[in-house]
Amino acid sequence: MEQRRWLAVAVLMCLLVLCSGRELKTKHVPIYDPVLARTLAEYTSAVYTADLTQLFTWTCERCCDLTEGFEVIELIVDVKNCLQAYVGFARDMNAVIVVFRGTQENSIQNWIEDLFWKQLDLDYPGMPEAKVNVGFKDVSLMTFGQPRIGNAIFASNFKRYLPNAIRLINAHDIVPHLPPYYHYFPQKTYHHFPREVWIHNVGLGSLVYSIEEICDDSGEDPTCSRSVSGNSVHDHVHYLGISMHAESWGHCRIVTDNSTLPQQYKMDPDGNIILSKQPGLSVNELHSAQ
Repeated sequence: MEQRRWLAVAVLMCLLVLCSGRELKTKHVPIYDPVLARTLAEYTSAVYTADLTQLFTWTCERCCDLTEGFEVIELIVDVKNCLQAYVGFARDMNAVIVVFRGTQENSIQNWIEDLFWKQLDLDYPGMPEAKVNVGFKDVSLMTFGQPRIGNAIFASNFKRYLPNAIRLINAHDIVPHLPPYYHYFPQKTYHHFPREVWIHNVGLGSLVYSIEEICDDSGEDPTCSRSVSGNSVHDHVHYLGISMHAESWGHCRIVTDNSTLPQQYKMDPDGNIILSKQPGLSVNELHSAQ
């Protein structure tokens, strides 16, 4: 089985790890939940915040509306690769939320990585018998403007383990069309995993409205986003009326306030930034406890 490195993928990713409460199984709820999609789009928008203090304390301009009350537990910034992610707990959903930042439209490095699509063997060296905790059994995935990340064999296996994954694609978003799909070489070409939900306009004249079309379970429905050209960067940074723009045009700009977060702020030998705290403690409570 072949796939390129996940960290090289420019993907607006929101990974929802569900606890014992709300379940997203097709036998209980529809395949696609538009309210959940908008909620996760807001979580994804927040990860583009440059001010780490505001993001970590969930006081940023984008940290509101459907995500109000969310608690960030850990925030990680890979400075070298221009990547950012956070994990936290949403009490209203009884869910652990993991969010990865995707392509920054102002990052040349991100776009170069988008265009690097040599297929690599999937391997985890040194972990032949690795096991994980069974505490999170119900895992759902929703991505916004994700590129193809593996071949048909990878997509088939991905579907087996995450059958309820949703990939939203907005209109003519350029990134989901990368790497290109070659139907003449079905086993060699890159292939999306299902299921796509294509956001696009329908109508005639002034009667135009946006729909969220649920595509087939092949991952490469020819009547959905594959039926149009992928030529828009603008469509990649706007989803469901929510901006996925980077806040600053400075290259991978990061803002930290060490006076507010002196003891949670850590930096590893490679210069990566880590902010973390115990669940259930506010920043002020954490200062008092320390």
